[in-house]
Amino acid sequence: GALKHFFDQIYYPCLAATEGRGYGLFVHGNNDTTGAVRSVQTVVKGLSWTPVAEPVCVVATPTRDDLDACRELGAVAAATLTLPT
Repeated sequence: GALKHFFDQIYYPCLAATEGRGYGLFVHGNNDTTGAVRSVQTVVKGLSWTPVAEPVCVVATPTRDDLDACRELGAVAAATLTLPT
């Protein structure tokens, strides 16, 4: 709900201004993350955003490896901010 509201609010104002920007995606679910990932990928495709890495998908309680993957995703996303647009 909150993520959908976010995209509803920023979609048109950001459409041209953020074209080609990179994004990272972390999704946590109790049983599955497939639908959530697909939904976000659909919206960001419309915004012409580019993934900086594969989504980090965690089901159930996050493990140390999951947290490390999130840190890595954050580092890659931050590094792409320094690249020219």
